[in-house]
Amino acid sequence: MSVSEKVAPLKSSVSSSSDLDPLLKDLTEKKLTFRRNVVSLAAELKDARNKLASQEQLFVKESQTRKVVETKARSMEEEVIKLQKCLQDKDEQLRSSASSTEQYLQSNDHSSLPACGSCCG
Repeated sequence: MSVSEKVAPLKSSVSSSSDLDPLLKDLTEKKLTFRRNVVSLAAELKDARNKLASQEQLFVKESQTRKVVETKARSMEEEVIKLQKCLQDKDEQLRSSASSTEQYLQSNDHSSLPACGSCCG
């Protein structure tokens, strides 16, 4: 093999190396961009997970508060029903007492009238 034959493959390898250099540089830049994008997306995902966890905690808290309020509302409704029943009972007692008082007063008024002899014997 002559010297020129030995130099020819070396020249082609140098030229192909110089052709590859911009491709490698471009590939390296794309790789770095990809990594930055992955890091950025990971940070966004972490933020989204944190927000979701926070919203879930708020939802649980609101649900618990709602249950407590609903229980109190039911208890108050039951108390109102009891008070209405008690009020009705007291009203009936008052009406009965008023009726008895009225009858008593009428009977006392009638007996205290002077006897005239013509209407009552």
